[in-house]
Amino acid sequence: MEKIKTMYSNPKGFLKENMHCLWLLYLPCYLFYFARLQLRTVPVSELYIIETHLDRMIPTIPAFFIPYALWWFIFPGAFAFFLFWGTRKDFLKLCFILFGGYTICLAAYTIWPNGLMLREPLESSDIFSMGINWLRTIDPPRNVCPSMHVSSTVAIDLVVRECRYIKLRYKNIETIIAVLICLSTMFIKQHSVVDVILGWAMSVILWLIWRKILQK
Repeated sequence: MEKIKTMYSNPKGFLKENMHCLWLLYLPCYLFYFARLQLRTVPVSELYIIETHLDRMIPTIPAFFIPYALWWFIFPGAFAFFLFWGTRKDFLKLCFILFGGYTICLAAYTIWPNGLMLREPLESSDIFSMGINWLRTIDPPRNVCPSMHVSSTVAIDLVVRECRYIKLRYKNIETIIAVLICLSTMFIKQHSVVDVILGWAMSVILWLIWRKILQK
């Protein structure tokens, strides 16, 4: 709480003592570039369609919209927690794994335009189906592999699991939520199995690089 009070009462002093928070400036740059990619016109014939036989076997379960939407709370919540209550080292670890993964994804989307053709119309009028239909209006099935939704979720979980100042029961709750978020991307057809596996692997590799090289 002391850091939050300082941020409001003495912004310059807060910034001077917490220069590492400037890494958050990556986010608007990422959002701008990703939005440009989503608006880019690429003929379907030039899109690499990501699909496996397993993807067609996975049913659409509208209720998984709930864990998918939890990401919108987990993502900013993780940055706020590690900035105000965590250590500088853990905050930088999160930035490296998460932003490193996002940068790799943006490069992949730029060089290798890809997309999905897994989404089927949802005729139900329940709240979960309405949520998915709304999501599809703002998130077209392009630029999906690797999955940034998954890579960022895994990045947060990896950092949380290594924190000694977070109690085990809270770590376990966060991990359960992370697993549900990753599964939800497939059960509401936002991503394929390939997207999920590559998103997970990318964050794990970046975590290993941090541990073996950058941590020291």
